[in-house]
Amino acid sequence: MATLRERITAPAHLELPTAVGGLTFRAASRDDLDAVHGVAVASAAVDDPHGRPSTADFERTLSTEGLDVARDTVVGLDAEGHVQAYGIVIDVPSRVTAARVVLDGAVHPDLRGQGIGRRIMAWQVGRARQRLATLDLDVPATIEVGAPEGSPTLRLAAHFGMAPTRNWIDMQVVFGDERGDPALPPLPDGFSVRPATSGDIEPLRTAKNDAFRDHWGSQPMVESDWRGFLTATKSRLDLSRVVLGPDGDIAAFAIVEVDTDGFAARGRSYAYVHWVGVVRAARGLGLAPIVTDAALQAIRGEGLSAAVLHVDAENPSGAGRIYERLGFVAGEVHVTASTPL
Repeated sequence: MATLRERITAPAHLELPTAVGGLTFRAASRDDLDAVHGVAVASAAVDDPHGRPSTADFERTLSTEGLDVARDTVVGLDAEGHVQAYGIVIDVPSRVTAARVVLDGAVHPDLRGQGIGRRIMAWQVGRARQRLATLDLDVPATIEVGAPEGSPTLRLAAHFGMAPTRNWIDMQVVFGDERGDPALPPLPDGFSVRPATSGDIEPLRTAKNDAFRDHWGSQPMVESDWRGFLTATKSRLDLSRVVLGPDGDIAAFAIVEVDTDGFAARGRSYAYVHWVGVVRAARGLGLAPIVTDAALQAIRGEGLSAAVLHVDAENPSGAGRIYERLGFVAGEVHVTASTPL
């Protein structure tokens, strides 16, 4: 296989989208963060009513290592200068076994159906190709988007040759609705469970990279991006839990976030369990349900009414069955659509 630089064609010069639907386009800046967030929230209210993008998510995205805000973003402005659409090209900075570029964007629901989204995505695909074509790496590459099943974003992605490649199931446990106390395996001798702390951030990155090595689409997290996740305003290390092995190293973890702005969309207070993982050397000991249940007890103790997570429908470890035994119920499906290059 040739390197990405050798095998990917990309535009030598990429013009911003031409005016359409009453919008003109320019590169975004960090000053547009609140306006872009507003478009994302309005879009999610139509396409993903149980979800509400957070400002912290966009702050993290724009801080992705290697992302050039002036070249990797675009916003559509109406005649009054208000942001009504946006597109972001996220070149995932870790490329150990694959190179991935993720496209994020939205058009305000009031302006859909005028070709705005199509022009933005055409620009995004061109920019994604430019990013990938700079890499002297002999690895598979994809351009991808993620969206709720049946959403306009997936129909638009199909127009650009992206096909569904993975499903992610939204699972929720409402405290009080569980089917009795789960039968947990015993904690192995020499292991202990405790809350995560800021001192665990780097050891957690090491553990996460090891635990997710064989998970679909996963690449090792770089230090700056990982620290950004775990120091964001919605990160709750105090509700997160780690299992320590006899050597004192992290053997398993459940990392929790709480975004109070999202409560209304789901109709209740809740915490989001962003990652649950067990390092490869500690698999088969029953640590996944132990650490997840410990996080659930912390979330319940905080007075929140539910916990939410997303699980890969084809997770090789059977995580979905573990979560069901802990009281989680499957709900909506989110889809990753991609095109290989």
